[in-house]
Amino acid sequence: MPIAPDRVRAEVEIDAPIERVWQILTDLDGYADWNPFTPRVETTLAIGEPIHLHVRLVGTRLMHRVETVTRNAPYTLGWEMKLGARSLLHAERVQVLTPIDEGRTHYMTEDCFSGLLRPLVLGLFGRAMERGFSDCALGLKKAAESC
Repeated sequence: MPIAPDRVRAEVEIDAPIERVWQILTDLDGYADWNPFTPRVETTLAIGEPIHLHVRLVGTRLMHRVETVTRNAPYTLGWEMKLGARSLLHAERVQVLTPIDEGRTHYMTEDCFSGLLRPLVLGLFGRAMERGFSDCALGLKKAAESC
């Protein structure tokens, strides 16, 4: 899927109940077991609190990012980052689970960008983020379907 001018997105259907997928998605200590893109996350998941993300964007080295939790509702997680003023760069990542039926779940993850640096950031990192989001979605699918 080509990168949109303002977002990176991945989605997958998972053959597992939404409750199981949510449990895996919110078990931050277990991320290393299934999430190759962000194998380490530290936060309380409380809205407004920091979230420490250890992201494997390029190669094997982890980048440490500190963002802010924006959403933690049933079956939805989100966090954002700002660089300087919001008009310079703002991004919010959301992860949403939607039930398809009793035993299947739709997972969507998306990072929406705005600000003057948006084209530069997506030009430099968009493909790597797209690959990482896809790896995350497939890792979550595999973890949930193997339980």
